[in-house]
This record gives sequence, C-alpha cells and structure tokens, in this order.
Amino acid sequence: MNGWNQFRGDERNRARIAGTGLTTRPTQAWQVELSGALECPPIVDADTVYVGSSDGNLYAFDRQGRRRWVYETTTPTSIAPAVSGYRLCVVLDDRLVGIDSARGTAEWERPIDGLYTTPPTVDGDLGLVGSSEGVTAFRLEDGEQIWTRDLGAPPVGAPAIGSSHVYVATRDEDVHALELGSGETAWSAPTDGVVVGGPTLTDERAYVADDSGTLLALDPETGQTWFSYEIRAPFASAPTVLEDSDTLLVTAADETLHITDTTFGNRKRRGWLFSKPGLGLDGAPTTDPVCVGENAFVADDTGGLYGVDLEGLDFTWHLPLEAPIAATPAPLADGDLFVGDESGVLTRLTWP
Repeated sequence: MNGWNQFRGDERNRARIAGTGLTTRPTQAWQVELSGALECPPIVDADTVYVGSSDGNLYAFDRQGRRRWVYETTTPTSIAPAVSGYRLCVVLDDRLVGIDSARGTAEWERPIDGLYTTPPTVDGDLGLVGSSEGVTAFRLEDGEQIWTRDLGAPPVGAPAIGSSHVYVATRDEDVHALELGSGETAWSAPTDGVVVGGPTLTDERAYVADDSGTLLALDPETGQTWFSYEIRAPFASAPTVLEDSDTLLVTAADETLHITDTTFGNRKRRGWLFSKPGLGLDGAPTTDPVCVGENAFVADDTGGLYGVDLEGLDFTWHLPLEAPIAATPAPLADGDLFVGDESGVLTRLTWP
C-alpha cells in the first residue's frame, strides 16, 4: 500500500506503508491556513489531500497546496473521511455523505435517527461504518445498505475489514468478529475497557488497546487471547504492528510510546538492568504512531513531532512545531507527511 486513503491508512487499520530513507528531520514544503482546528486526520489519494476542520468544511488540495474544492457543512468535521475511486465518504453527526471526489459535490446521503460514531472504513466499493444503530455495510457508489447489525452498544474506533470477517469494538467493552457477507456474529470477546482507535488486523492477529491500559492480541478466527500487555495508564491509540520485525507500537497517557514484540507482548527496549516500556515523549500523545518502512512518527501536545528508528528503537529526530498536531498525520511512501494542527494549519513536510 502506497496511499493513505482512510483513517490509519487502510481497511485493516495498520497505520503503516512501505518506504525508505526518512531518517533525517523533514523540512516544510508548504502550509495552508484554514479557519478552524484540524482535528480531522487528513487522508491522501493519488494527488489529492482531503481534510476536515472544526469550522464545518471539508477541503481538497492538490499536493502543491492549491485548493481544488471545499464542501461546506454546518457540522464540525473531526472524523476522518475515506476515499475509494471517485467516491469520498464523510461522517457528519447524523449523516453519512458520499461526495464526488473530483468535484466536491454530494452524490448521496444516509441519515439516521442517532449519530454516526466511527470513521468509515472502505475496501473497493464496500464501506463499513458504526453508529448508535449498530454497524452497517454499504455500497460506496450509491450508499445502499448491504447489511446492518445491532451489537447492543455503539461501535467505537474504526472497523477493520479482513478477508472473511469484519472486526468492530463497542462501547460496552467488547470486540466482535462479524461475517463479511452477512454481518452475522462469528465471535465476541470482552476487553478490560473501551477500545481506543478500533482493532488493528494483521495476517495472524487482531490487536486492540483500551482505556484501562490493557492491550490484547486475539486470534482473528476464534477470538482467543494469545497475549496481553498491561500498563497503569490508559492507552491513547490503536496498536501499530510490524510483523516482519516483530514490533508493536502504541501510545499511552503516561507520555510514552510503548514498544513490545508481537509474539509474547514483551518489552523490546533494553536498559542496564531492566527492560524499558518504550520511548518517553515530552507531553501527552496526540497522534497514533504511523510507520513508513523502518521509521515511525508520533506527536505530542507540546507541539513536538518525533521520528523513531524501528531497528535501533530510538529517536532519530525531533521537530518542534508552532502548534500541537491535532490528529494523526498522513504519510506517503515517496517522502511526504501531511499534518494538521490545532491552529488550523495544514502542512506538507517532505524529505529530500
């Protein structure tokens, strides 16, 4: 995967893409000032960057920072949109809207009596979204419902789509695997708290981190727990997993980027006498960890953006920004990182 077309990059919520060479501190290519805080994670498809703002607008820019269109709403846009082909899908409180990605015009709407609670997850023409009514599979082209499933509590975080199941966390502290074609429950598993960010799906595991400080690695076919990793603070993001290097990254309210292996959940950073939980940040994390090749990026509420070498498991650079990053940035394999901050500035960072 080379694009970043939805929350955490793809339909499995993996938050990683292939890439090399991003080991030095990036430089600013351009900035665009908007009129509201950019609490909506930006996404990138082909040569277009999409981002929503607290002023109720959804913007499309080309990669040189020129505005292509703006879709005006009366609702602050803080949930990441998703794009596939010529259709952009965005959640606006009680409406799910399908927008022509080239022109910025609404093509369809799905209103509900309650509220939508998750970002849309897309895989081709299949969309999946959670709401106070449950989780719904729909066609991205026209918004038509394929199936819907009431899970007894609103979904939280982004759903993940696998080859035969979809994985959804709910506010009543459960994780559910549903049949992809019908929405029927395959299994449900309890968590110790409310899941943050949604499940992360790899070839062999489904990972969830919750606000009680428990991370679980689950068998995606049965829901069996393979291991757990527990801390004394709420987790602040979904896990980001690199199976090939046996590394898992997850942020927490203890101002730490936690780093474990993916086999037993053991800490990977070594100290003189004891292992270390991970890398300490200067403040509370404000983004999920995102990975490009063997490099990871994370930000905190002091305005700092950090680069992490995943081979040496240490910081490689720190970039202080004028305002804290408000949502998880969107990286591209060719050396771009699109960042939205609390002051309403969208920045393109780049590497030589």
